[in-house]
Amino acid sequence: MAGDTLLATLPMRLQRAFGSPSSGGATSGSLPPEVLQQLEVLATVWDITHDAVVLTDSANHILTVNPAFEQITGYSEAEVMGKTPSILASGRHSPAFYAGMWESLLSTGEWEGEVLNRKRNGSVYPEQLRIKVLRDPQTGVVTHHLAVFADLSKQKAAQSKAVRLASFDQLTGLPNQLLLRDRAGQAIAVARSEQHQMALLVLDLDHFKAVNDSLGHVGGDVLLQQISRSLSAVVGSTETLSRRGGDEFVFLLPHVEPAQLRLVAQRVLAAMAEPFSVADREIVVSASIGVAAFPADGEDFDTLLNHAEAAMYKAKEAGRRCVRFFTEEMNQGARDRMALISDLARATQRGELRLHYQPLVNLMTSEIIGAEALVRWERPGVGLVPPGVFIPAAEHTGLISEIGGWVLNEACRQIRQWQRVGQVPIKVAVNVSALQFREGRLEQQVRDALAASGCDPQLLELELTESTLMVQPEEVTAVVRRLKQLGVQLAIDDFGTGYSSLSYLRKLAVDKIKIDQSFVRDLTTDPDCAAIVRAIIQMARSLGLRTLGEGVENQVSRRALQVLGCDFAQGYFFGKPVPPEVFAESFRREMKADER
Repeated sequence: MAGDTLLATLPMRLQRAFGSPSSGGATSGSLPPEVLQQLEVLATVWDITHDAVVLTDSANHILTVNPAFEQITGYSEAEVMGKTPSILASGRHSPAFYAGMWESLLSTGEWEGEVLNRKRNGSVYPEQLRIKVLRDPQTGVVTHHLAVFADLSKQKAAQSKAVRLASFDQLTGLPNQLLLRDRAGQAIAVARSEQHQMALLVLDLDHFKAVNDSLGHVGGDVLLQQISRSLSAVVGSTETLSRRGGDEFVFLLPHVEPAQLRLVAQRVLAAMAEPFSVADREIVVSASIGVAAFPADGEDFDTLLNHAEAAMYKAKEAGRRCVRFFTEEMNQGARDRMALISDLARATQRGELRLHYQPLVNLMTSEIIGAEALVRWERPGVGLVPPGVFIPAAEHTGLISEIGGWVLNEACRQIRQWQRVGQVPIKVAVNVSALQFREGRLEQQVRDALAASGCDPQLLELELTESTLMVQPEEVTAVVRRLKQLGVQLAIDDFGTGYSSLSYLRKLAVDKIKIDQSFVRDLTTDPDCAAIVRAIIQMARSLGLRTLGEGVENQVSRRALQVLGCDFAQGYFFGKPVPPEVFAESFRREMKADER
């Protein structure tokens, strides 16, 4: 750029600062080349910067603004020329605020802070503003004010979203445990200072897993949202309802009289009495409630929460759909549960987990065609802990995913070990938790287990529940397809307790359906169970799938399944879960008997 045209194309502020060709001021010909280069850089910055820039005279009248100012505020340069920046004032700041701003400008020559201003369309927005006083270098007299500001709207929105994500449950919109803890801490401090009582109520839905499995993941979420709205309707203006996770809710009562506690708890139970509607189905859900009060039952949040939860478990033991208040006897139960979870968290690293194997039998030939791997925990000082005790705890705490990974590794290692010692290849079925699927860890866990052991993928069968398969169907289908490409077999466990569409079963290309033991157990005494089992077997046959009946405990059930056309079975009638060496010996004996 050369000649007088350079200054003519510079922003008005720079033309005024250095003079324009038409005004008789400085011209490009009278400026050194290095100054011209600097002016060109300044002009580019002026045009492309995302921060708004405003230049005013000594009386604070606007001389010029840059394009970013026009974009942020909605005002054109022509609309603000000669006016003061107060045209942007939102009315949200007091006169004292602006007085402090000018006091700082006069004393230090600059001011920086956050301001709420108003755009041309009337919307108020936050901005980070910095103002600099420009003075004549020779006389020190104020000549201009230069203001630079950035629109913080997107940043504030992101911060607000982050706070909400950190403090509120994303499914129900209720405060989460982090926010509950904060509010409870404040309530305890006030209760201690004013010497009154506050309380926590822990509510846990009864048999929610069965309800959730029948509805599927999406239906279960819809039900939880409806329940949260119903419970919110009974919360007072000073009280807090929080979703702790899963199907557990916590009420914080910051100021409550002892005589009111039972009434409050009954009011909460009454809110659950009306049936809910999900996908045109009427769902009846009950709940168990535990109560702990400050200061009698604890003087800090964690103690109160643990004690309320202990009381809630007592309510479940008492038959559910009721309220129990904390007593010191319950404290031992709470400590026992905490100790169990603490020990369970280290069980994998300490080598305390074991796999036992239960035979899977061909109903036509009675030969063992495989085994189901069932995890056992040998807890130091206790012995073998029943799965019904530690598996629910593992699912509740999320430890089930780590345990599931260990089971896959150990099962594959055992399959390979049996092959090394000349054992006939044995197919082993492994239960997979919904959490492994939802966390996206299952596929990699399977690949790692196969790679580490050298196990033949065709000897590994994964058992998944219907509800697990119906969560995020497209993602599940993709994962299952990749696993099947590895050669891994797939079975649907506990079939009949959830729901699966025929088209989805075909899309998944599962290999086997396991009929839930609740149907098999009453197969010969309940016509409805017999009809369900018959329908499942016929459906599976039409889709080219094999069926396995679970929980066979006697010859009558075995024979009934065989007559109905079921392919395989397992249960105590054929053998209990046993350590791998015991299972291998039984398998070898059967092989020798068959050879004879």
